[in-house]
Amino acid sequence: MTLDATPPAVPPDDAPTTAADLHAATSDADLCDVLSDGLARTLARRRVDHVSGLVHGGVSTAQLWVLMKLRYHGDLSISGLAELLGLGLPNVTGLVDRLEERGLVERHRDPDDRRVVHVTLTPAGCRIPDEMEGLQRDVLGRVVRAMDRETLERCLAVVGDVEMEAGPVPVDRRCATPTVRAEKG
Repeated sequence: MTLDATPPAVPPDDAPTTAADLHAATSDADLCDVLSDGLARTLARRRVDHVSGLVHGGVSTAQLWVLMKLRYHGDLSISGLAELLGLGLPNVTGLVDRLEERGLVERHRDPDDRRVVHVTLTPAGCRIPDEMEGLQRDVLGRVVRAMDRETLERCLAVVGDVEMEAGPVPVDRRCATPTVRAEKG
């Protein structure tokens, strides 16, 4: 995995997915691609804006990856983080140093093996990934609030199928805040 300090570019095609796109799909695979691309593009736009703000605010993209890994995996050792990120121990140690200076993570020694250092998100460190999820929830929330009940029920069934197929997503429950909403603006 390459961690870059520059946020990813927004896909150049920022036209919304239309009914014509869906009708042009000639197979189930094409239809899946159109739907996936449209959802990914919509969410990516919001994510890019948010990540850009974080980078300008002093949190690098690499540091954001550390926060996200901790958010979804819970406390991790420095070596565990390095493995998940595909980075060397010195690089991860430097990232954790800077995050700790900002009050976004804390380190603590493993009581059973003092050589092992674990990294934990602080409440301030939880807020950054939670805000990103809030942005996604707000975008999707605006879409689903415009749907009638029958459409919502069909979508809910599809989401259940997607979740079953994708498997469980580990989440550090100390950070999980389902009511987080991104600021409108």
